[in-house]
Amino acid sequence: MTATSDDHLPSDPASSARGDAALAVDRAAEHSAASTTSPGERSVSRRSVLALGGVGSAVGIGAIVLARTSAVAESRVEQFNDAADALQPAQRIPPPTTTTPPTTVPDIGSLPPLEPGEILFPIIVGPDDYCWVSDSFGDCRGSGCSRLHEGVDLMADRGLPVRSPAAGRLTKRYDDSGLLFGAGNGWTLLDEENDVAYRFFHLDTHEEGLEVDDEIALGQVIGYVGNTGTNGANSNTNYHLHFEYRPGNVPMDSFHLLQRDPNASFQS
Repeated sequence: MTATSDDHLPSDPASSARGDAALAVDRAAEHSAASTTSPGERSVSRRSVLALGGVGSAVGIGAIVLARTSAVAESRVEQFNDAADALQPAQRIPPPTTTTPPTTVPDIGSLPPLEPGEILFPIIVGPDDYCWVSDSFGDCRGSGCSRLHEGVDLMADRGLPVRSPAAGRLTKRYDDSGLLFGAGNGWTLLDEENDVAYRFFHLDTHEEGLEVDDEIALGQVIGYVGNTGTNGANSNTNYHLHFEYRPGNVPMDSFHLLQRDPNASFQS
């Protein structure tokens, strides 16, 4: 063992006895701490023992060593209580997600029965509601009849529910840009089984929670009658649903195919 300045102890018998006792305690402490502590924590130096006011018995020295060992143990416990030194990595709990309640799908049995070739009336109309259907397919639209009207207009009270006339998938969402023309708020629905697309324009709002690629059931509410994208948007007028029926994605007149809802009036 290489000598250090701590090895130069007084030569009197009492001092020698204290030195022998200290040396024995140092070695015992080194042996007991070797497997659990770092090199800097393994022993209590004789200098530390002899500095304690001349303690002269091995029992007293043992008590000092015990106190030192306890302090080291407490220090290591504190290290494990530190989150940065924990054995297991911290688990990050994701923030709670908010889900939108699903749109209510009406009981198919409550829908009016359809005759072959009929299209379910796309607005839910009550006995006290207003709804009038114009045979406007093919009418001139735009400056100088620059385009033809590709749908049928269902004039109705603002906020009446608009429902899907077929089971299908929402393939496009239209959002109002604030202009007095265009689609306003709306949807395109594709009935892939029958290769028929439907368009619904000028909605007041979309049904909450619906997104593109959602599967829609027959009769499911997808929005509400409004006047977005029309010249009535700034005057609280012209509330209606622009409804398009497009087999093979070709616009066709649906006026005579729409189911005759008893609470709606049809242009004669």
